[in-house]
Amino acid sequence: MKEKLVKKSKIKRVIFFTLLIFIIIYFVVGNYFYNYALARSKKEFMENNPKLPNSQSEKQEGSIAAVKTNDSNWMQETPQTPEELTSFDGLRLSGASFVHEERNRKWVIIVHGYASNRTRLQDRAKCFFEKGFNVLSVDCRGCGESEGDYMAMGWLDRLDVIAWSRKIAQNYPGSEIVLYGTSMGGATVMMASGEVKSLPSNVKCIVEDCGYTSACDIFSFQLKDQFGLPSFPIMNSLALVTKIRAKFDIYEASSVEQLKKNQLPIMFIHGTRDEFVPFEMLYTLFESTNAEKDIYTVQGAGHNCAFSKDPDEYMRRVLSFIDSHVSK
Repeated sequence: MKEKLVKKSKIKRVIFFTLLIFIIIYFVVGNYFYNYALARSKKEFMENNPKLPNSQSEKQEGSIAAVKTNDSNWMQETPQTPEELTSFDGLRLSGASFVHEERNRKWVIIVHGYASNRTRLQDRAKCFFEKGFNVLSVDCRGCGESEGDYMAMGWLDRLDVIAWSRKIAQNYPGSEIVLYGTSMGGATVMMASGEVKSLPSNVKCIVEDCGYTSACDIFSFQLKDQFGLPSFPIMNSLALVTKIRAKFDIYEASSVEQLKKNQLPIMFIHGTRDEFVPFEMLYTLFESTNAEKDIYTVQGAGHNCAFSKDPDEYMRRVLSFIDSHVSK
């Protein structure tokens, strides 16, 4: 009898320590990928990545367009007003506005991509400004000059974009606002589109370029692409750690679900050679909304390279869409 009790006790201890080890590993894995993907830090996997526009092949392929749109100092050389906003959760968010001297109702809010900052899209900011738009270029939370210890993959950023929109609407009554974003910024403006009761009526349309269907989808894709790992159970552990450390649910961060509620005209753009945010996501996104919509595919363009492939045609298509929804 005593031997049976000892044996049962040993089995219980083995089970307990096995579960404990599993739980520890579960949290260690989730914490590793949280730091790898979301925490504010240098993202080394973004450097010299052949699937991103900073690769040598993309530089060579887009060299003519790059020379044509060499606007690396435009933001420094153009008169601007530093902008600040306190987010709903107390972060100081940073941006810069470029406002025409003559009275102008047209505004575009430009939202950059993953692990980037507002200077990354100054070529787009310059084009919009030269076409008569006032421009507000923002740093997302956890990026650039904005506060934040992590990136929220567009989910919390959607509320920040709405707050920026309200600020313009308050400071410039009668303004007409376009939301424009690329990559994570594209997901941000799509996610904002679903907040139909919160967006000010001043927001007239949306342009998204190479955004993803959801945070879960893009993480799952990158897990397989970069590590050869399955989504389960890693996504589950990442989601749990994210809830604990960042206080938001990755599974809620869905452009598709938000687009189902969207009522604003929206233009979808994607390069056919995008291997970082798969090109196929474009059609899933396009089909997710019943609002007025347009689609623009750029043959041979990699991730966030649709503009550099042919800047003139890109802006012609984008402005044609916008002009049908804002005053001239």
